[in-house]
Amino acid sequence: MNFIITLLILIIILGIIIAVHEFGHFIAAKRGGVYVDEFSLGMGPAIYQYKPKKSETTYSLRLLPIGGFVSMAEKENKELKIKKDKVLENKSFFRKFLVLINGILFNCLLAIVLFFISALIYGEPISEPIVKEVTENSAAYEAGITSGDKIIEVNGVTIYTWDDFILEALAKKLKDSYVFTVKKADGSIKSYTLSPKIIEENGENVRKFGIAPLGVTYYKGFSHAVSYGINGFTNNLVTIFKIIGSLFTGEVAVNSLSGPVGIYSLIDSVKSQGFEMLIYLTAYLSINVAIINLIPIPVFDGGRILLLFIEAITKRKTNEKTEIIVNYIGFGLMIILMLYVTFNDIIRLVVN
Repeated sequence: MNFIITLLILIIILGIIIAVHEFGHFIAAKRGGVYVDEFSLGMGPAIYQYKPKKSETTYSLRLLPIGGFVSMAEKENKELKIKKDKVLENKSFFRKFLVLINGILFNCLLAIVLFFISALIYGEPISEPIVKEVTENSAAYEAGITSGDKIIEVNGVTIYTWDDFILEALAKKLKDSYVFTVKKADGSIKSYTLSPKIIEENGENVRKFGIAPLGVTYYKGFSHAVSYGINGFTNNLVTIFKIIGSLFTGEVAVNSLSGPVGIYSLIDSVKSQGFEMLIYLTAYLSINVAIINLIPIPVFDGGRILLLFIEAITKRKTNEKTEIIVNYIGFGLMIILMLYVTFNDIIRLVVN
């Protein structure tokens, strides 16, 4: 039963995120006068279809409740007898760009709205990098860190939240020592060099510094909801870009990436923490989908946007055969990456 509940939550979360993404493309296409043949929620066989009178678009509900799609006239096709001014490739650069980017923008908007709603219900969570407790005989204890210290830097990187601390001290590649710069209760600034103790947990080496966070403080009110809508989005956006940057530099291992199986495991572990955590996870994943779609590979929106800019600069349309080949290559690379990520997710699931 637990498996079914977790799977259902996963389907709902991914379904919402992808459907919102496709709706972004849909609304931009409709407003831009592009011919849209179908807007579908879900994939697979259609179980319900509705086409309003005097409308070119069929609205569908499909069997598999994952994602959706927008079927629009992207290139001219004489057999379909669609007017030239209703075809996407004949629209202005700005109109084409808006149609391509709007899915990404809607994913960002979804995250902002979810953070806003969460703060309206539960309050704005503030998680400052303040040490609540120090374990006796731990690395932090031996270095001289005490309760109440606020961590402001780790290895020269500025720390604003406890999530920043986790990324710099716990998620990145293991180092022999770490320099913690803290602000003491009296306002003085001191630096400490720590060497974490390594403990094996669930088959993985985990760093232990011996400090516990002060925790999350919630501030309620409309202004805090607005603040969290903006700050929740921007802080997570920055964190994700930091992680991507660390992947390229090797600071974060590629095998730490997660796919659907990893997301399933994450949902399974956090669903007991309540609806607030599921709202946060949906918003966080929505930002991830937005960023992934910015990748300049033709299989993603970012790749199509890149081709659009190349066409605008060169004043020439991309060769259709070349575009198809590049799409296949990009798609193949993503399949390989997904297989690799899924394999690692399954191994972690089995080990745990």
